[in-house]
Amino acid sequence: MKEKNGDLPCCGYKDERWQPAFQQRYFVILGDGSVQMFRWSGAPFDYKAWQFGNCFKTRRDAEHAREAVRQVLQAFHTEYGR
Repeated sequence: MKEKNGDLPCCGYKDERWQPAFQQRYFVILGDGSVQMFRWSGAPFDYKAWQFGNCFKTRRDAEHAREAVRQVLQAFHTEYGR
């Protein structure tokens, strides 16, 4: 069940997805496809990565997601010839 979470700057509902605690590490897929570790500080970047779904508990999870994203992008370019 979702509950209102006033601590989020977006003032939305807290999702059931994992969200790092303060100073906990998390992994993000960058624009070049590399996986980078960050520490959660509550900065806008942290929340935007999390809200978009680009916030992973382990490097392995991020690498797995990166492969799925790569396949979607490849299919897009193949299908639309761009």
